[in-house]
Amino acid sequence: MTDKKKEIIDKVTGLYLKFGIRSVTMDDIVREVGISKKTLYQYFKDKSDLVLAVIDCDSRLKMEDHQKALEGATNAIEEMMGFYHFQMNMIKEYNPSMIYDLKKYYPEVHGKFVEKKREIIYENVLSNLVKGKEEGLYRENLDTEVIAILNLMRVESFVNSEMFTPDEILTREFFTEMFTYHMYGIVSDNGRKL
Repeated sequence: MTDKKKEIIDKVTGLYLKFGIRSVTMDDIVREVGISKKTLYQYFKDKSDLVLAVIDCDSRLKMEDHQKALEGATNAIEEMMGFYHFQMNMIKEYNPSMIYDLKKYYPEVHGKFVEKKREIIYENVLSNLVKGKEEGLYRENLDTEVIAILNLMRVESFVNSEMFTPDEILTREFFTEMFTYHMYGIVSDNGRKL
């Protein structure tokens, strides 16, 4: 990716997060970036292509952040703690209007986004569960696939829930309870002691 394309994507991401996707026009983008429409269309064939590029770039950055969150973890429990801190930061950045616009006006891009997000969460949790069982920190009889799917369902339901306000979900207390609930369901006696 060229530096100019990256600069455009970075600035457009900021605009989308601030104003939502639909309300940001290609004219807004060229003004913000300081380029002509002709130049913009050299990098992106249309707005849908630009939206897809923004979502792809954001997903890659989140994967890098996820890897950083796991650095230094010496066992599956520490790794899971890093993953939950990463999820908490993702929820803080959650922009309902951007997701709404993506879902309504760019359903194909939204579908790819949701599918990729689910895949990443599922694979990371599944890998952690397998590792925890191998380390003797998680229950020996744990059904890793079922728990990985249940975890994914739980994460998605928090974001879409009417039971809790976004402010309640973002509190340290909420995340502590959610993490504790999950961990006590999967840890072995050794894991509980740790």
